[in-house]
Order: sequence, then C-alpha cells, then structure tokens
Amino acid sequence: MSHERTVAQQAATASSLGKRTLGVPALFFMIIAASAPLTVVAGGTTSNFAVTGVLGIPLSFILLGVCLALFAVGYAAMSAHIRNAGAFYAYISQGLGRAAGVGAAWVALVAYNAMQVGIYGLFG
Repeated sequence: MSHERTVAQQAATASSLGKRTLGVPALFFMIIAASAPLTVVAGGTTSNFAVTGVLGIPLSFILLGVCLALFAVGYAAMSAHIRNAGAFYAYISQGLGRAAGVGAAWVALVAYNAMQVGIYGLFG
C-alpha cells in the first residue's frame, strides 16, 4: 500500500513546480515590478522637459540606455550562476557578501518607496 502511495505522490509532484521555482503569478508581478522604474523614467522625462526645456533631459536616454545595456549583460551573466529567487539580494550577497546584500536590499526598499511618493506627484 505504501508503494502505491509513493508512486501517486511522485506522479503528483512530477506534474507540479518544484519548491524553489517561480509560478506564473510570481513572474507576472516580478515583471510589473521590474518595469516600474521605466515607467517613472518615461513619465518623469516628459514632465521635466516640459517644465524646464533643457535639451539634456531627452539626451539622457542615451546614457540611460548604455547603463541599462550594461546592467542587462551583467544580470544575464549572473543568472546563469545563481540559483536563488532572492532578486538583487541574492546577486549582491553572492558577489560582495551578506552585509552588502542586506544594505542593497534596504537601499532598494527606500528607493522604491521614494519612487512611489514621486509617482503621486507625477500623476497629480
């Protein structure tokens, strides 16, 4: 009887995701969170240019594009080596240590909250 139960449990777990994998809802919200900075940049750039008229603001897209390309290359390269769903904390702590990872997590938390406050002004 226990052998049949074990086979049934194995069949059930084989068709489901493993414990350390991301499902569709987690991927959906991760993509939304990752695109939030682009939303702020896109919204803030047009508002800043409209208010100030400084030509350096639209030209900053070149600098931001280079930074984003460098980030994407590094992020993709590290993704092949790190098997953790801990976002930037996992990447930074793997490369620079746990203290730097915790510090970066706090910086990200404060930055995202500040960004949220800024979005209220942008939408206003």
